[in-house]
Amino acid sequence: MGCTRRASSIGAALGISASALLFSSAAPSNAAATADPCAGKSETYVIKTYTRNFQAVPLRCGTSTWGYRHIAAKHGFEDSQTANTVARGRQSFAFYYTNLNQCPPMTFKVVFNNDALGGTGVRPQGIITAYYQPGHITSIAHTKNSSAC
Repeated sequence: MGCTRRASSIGAALGISASALLFSSAAPSNAAATADPCAGKSETYVIKTYTRNFQAVPLRCGTSTWGYRHIAAKHGFEDSQTANTVARGRQSFAFYYTNLNQCPPMTFKVVFNNDALGGTGVRPQGIITAYYQPGHITSIAHTKNSSAC
């Protein structure tokens, strides 16, 4: 009887220790996954540089109207889609775009500025915004009905 009680006490203690370890180790990994790369950084801080041929296209922390902070808050940050669009998408003036083959048609668009950031001397400003846009860029002028799938 004493052996049974001692074994169940040890088993309970081990179970509590294992569950405490599981919960305490889960918290830091969740916190790291949702960490803001711009926390405590200035608007001109570069968090990532995308490349197109040999040209560097920086993504700066920015503000609520441009850069990472704008994209994350307003559109949701899509790192892999942004990288793909900058590297392989079509270029038209100050944006890159990728027509996505899906129904309804959708385009991923990355808008950038190769010029200086509003008189600060920081050049280039880099990525202003990145988002999904209904329709294909090349077909928007021709059709207004994107539900014909």
